[in-house]
Amino acid sequence: MRRLAAIMDADVVGYSRLMGLDEAGTYRAVKRCRDAFILPLVAAHGGRIVKQAGDGTLAEFASVLDAVACAVAIQRTMHDHAGGAEAERLELRIGVHLGDIVADDGDIHGEGIAVAEHLQEMAPPGGVCVSQQVYDQIGLKVDFPLTEIGCRTFADLPGPLRAWRWQPGGAAGEEPPAPAQTDPLPGKKRPSIAVLPFVNLSSVEEQEHFSDGFTEELIATLARCRWLRVVARNSSFTFKGKAADVRRVAEDLGVKYVIEGSIRRAANRIRITAQLLSGETGMLLWAERYDRMLDDVFVLQDEIAGQITGTVEPELGFIEFAALRGHTATDMDAWNIYLKGLWHLYKFDLENLRISKALFEGAIDLEPAFAQAHARLAYVHIQLGWYGPLDERAERIADATALAERAIALDDREPAAHLALGRARALGGQPQRGIDHLRNALRLDASFAQGHFALGQALCYVCRPEEGIAAINEAFRLSPRDPHLWTFYNMVAIAHYQSGRFAQAAEAARASLRQENATFWPAMVLAASLGAMERSDEAGSAVANLLRRRPDMTVKTARAEFYFGSVPVMPEDFIDRFVRDLHRAGLPD
Repeated sequence: MRRLAAIMDADVVGYSRLMGLDEAGTYRAVKRCRDAFILPLVAAHGGRIVKQAGDGTLAEFASVLDAVACAVAIQRTMHDHAGGAEAERLELRIGVHLGDIVADDGDIHGEGIAVAEHLQEMAPPGGVCVSQQVYDQIGLKVDFPLTEIGCRTFADLPGPLRAWRWQPGGAAGEEPPAPAQTDPLPGKKRPSIAVLPFVNLSSVEEQEHFSDGFTEELIATLARCRWLRVVARNSSFTFKGKAADVRRVAEDLGVKYVIEGSIRRAANRIRITAQLLSGETGMLLWAERYDRMLDDVFVLQDEIAGQITGTVEPELGFIEFAALRGHTATDMDAWNIYLKGLWHLYKFDLENLRISKALFEGAIDLEPAFAQAHARLAYVHIQLGWYGPLDERAERIADATALAERAIALDDREPAAHLALGRARALGGQPQRGIDHLRNALRLDASFAQGHFALGQALCYVCRPEEGIAAINEAFRLSPRDPHLWTFYNMVAIAHYQSGRFAQAAEAARASLRQENATFWPAMVLAASLGAMERSDEAGSAVANLLRRRPDMTVKTARAEFYFGSVPVMPEDFIDRFVRDLHRAGLPD
């Protein structure tokens, strides 16, 4: 059933950060907020709760005036009952829109829901943001001031969104506060992509719902990549069943790239093919086929959508980066400088890390609120800690921590920021706090391969190698051609060594040494593993290989590699055992 409704979307400000600080306390606070404030006030204003998920609440009202009055009442009540503990000082952002919806079995769908969500993101903490349609209806019927904040453009909406804002204590005509950062990157430079409905090639017509469901899952998974603009489902599905030229599709939807594919089922087997195409030329950029047994439909959809996203994101990155070769920072904007910085970062050597550091700093100079540039600059400092002089490590981690915290303050939904802070905390002697931030990164983007790897690494730091291997295996699955692949293998080798599986550790270390960008680390792990097994001939060769890569390596310098300042990365007893096995392999004192 299609109808006009007033939609209210409410969301907790900084939810991921609060969960990282106190998961149980934040959960209790959100539940208390809903039970004590949101639910009774929605009911009192004649509304209906449609869904509650995580920190979000979606409600609909028959009257737009009631919807806005309810939103303001919730915010005023929240303001009057602010809690004491940090995790309980909850603030909400609320968006209200009047638009067309489709009601289906108690749920609601349609473009109006997306508009309400964007309005919620534009609202100030503790405030309400309404669309022009809402303002036109309520006008002067309310006793609180609304301030116009202009138009914003979103990739999943057909036209600009004009909005008005209210917050406690505001007065008519006063200067509105700075808008919430809904676009995490500056300008309109982000790569844009549309996912066309996957074609059902099965003879069974009932499989049409699986094809549509998979397409929707892939769109939702890709949308978690903050640096991509992903066209909404409703726009993509206008091309369902049509044999449209990719270039025409890209032009109509205003995107740079298009993903299309097909699904074929035979008995309990299913084959999904996907390909990435240039919207400008129609050229095939990437293609893959996935063959699976159909045991659990939803698990299968999640798995394949995550794997496609985990592969397509770095592929797009390489394509975007390649276009910037030969350009200098003086003729680029912040977004392109950022991309060039990523290109150098992914080379993973000291010279390129220093170049990427300067580029990210340049992007931040141009756009001080560029959260992702702060996050990647923090990550560069972490890598400089690994690749640079040992006596700079403590300072690098302090800088990385400050930059990552700044990135989260600018955009607490940015997975790369939580990744950087998680790694910095883990290396700075707070591994459990690091693990909490890394889990936050994966809550925000379950397809974030680097997040899975970093979580696995941190789990090894706290002597949980089996869990660490499982997390790193997920990184392998999501990003099989990752530029950091050598360290995936290297950390698996360390985890096997940690568990006493020395032969498997040696095998993983050899695999690491075969990867591009590999450093001396896997050579060191291989030598220690062979030393532990007392394979003297092989160990001697491994030590010789290690010394070719690091001529100054001794047992003493090997021990120092496990420290950031005075903080050991791994437990002391592990380090003692590791350097003993290096000595047994033949590494000099």
